[in-house]
Amino acid sequence: MNLLSYTEIILGYVKEYLILRLIIMALSLMIISFIINHSVDWFFKKFHFWEDEVEQTIQGVIRSALKYTTATILIIYLIGQFINIKGILAGAGIVGVIVGLAAQQVLKDILLGLVRLSDHEFRVGNFITFNGTNSGTIEEIGIRFMQIREWSGKLLTIPHGDVRTIQNFNKGRMRVIERITVSYQEDPHRMKELLEAVCTVCNDKYGQRLLRQEDGTPEEDFRYIGITDLNPNLKYVGYELCIVGLVNPEDYFETSRNVRYEIMTIFHENQVNMPAANLFFQTETGHLQTSERY
Repeated sequence: MNLLSYTEIILGYVKEYLILRLIIMALSLMIISFIINHSVDWFFKKFHFWEDEVEQTIQGVIRSALKYTTATILIIYLIGQFINIKGILAGAGIVGVIVGLAAQQVLKDILLGLVRLSDHEFRVGNFITFNGTNSGTIEEIGIRFMQIREWSGKLLTIPHGDVRTIQNFNKGRMRVIERITVSYQEDPHRMKELLEAVCTVCNDKYGQRLLRQEDGTPEEDFRYIGITDLNPNLKYVGYELCIVGLVNPEDYFETSRNVRYEIMTIFHENQVNMPAANLFFQTETGHLQTSERY
């Protein structure tokens, strides 16, 4: 038997057995996806038109789109082996309504994902807080889901439709805002001098992390703002002071920790009195009274 005869036999098996056709179709789609993914990866390694976060985001979206496209083609092909696709297309109006109702959440996730990606709300590598509850670093963005790694190491997979609000800590600029409450027994003039000393230390030690203008000068160095509140919460009795500084987004968290350390170091050296604790208790008559504890 020659090569042509073997080919005819193989094609005959392919036409006869559905499972074999599906395997060949799946392998073909996987090979195409593999080639596209590796071509995109090679392109971004060879040429750098965008930042790394943008390139990683684009790669994630392409991988996700290929995955859903492959699954859709296989499902349509399988259905086409048993049902007349042309007949389905003829009744596309009714089928579209049924599919739309069944896949409403999926379509919502995909549409919101595309809108957020086009609006540049976040990128891979950004640290975000969503819905005011969970925080973490974005590791993967797809057309329907995004994966977020929490500080604890837990990986969250969040559909785009479940994300209502987003706080992005890596977009634009970040201002370090450190508030400290002290006892009313502390002299405000003394506290002003101490916090100005903290700002001087922070500008000397962490000045390279400040956000700078084109001429190299800081847009806003560490500075004392003043007394920002009296009795800022019900738990403590005292007055609140504040210092701020505009820093690079990627340095925000580490700089905030360092500034708190400098504040507490100077406060400890100068024996600053912390605010009194405000205790609530209820009398026998039902009246609510408070008591201060130092």
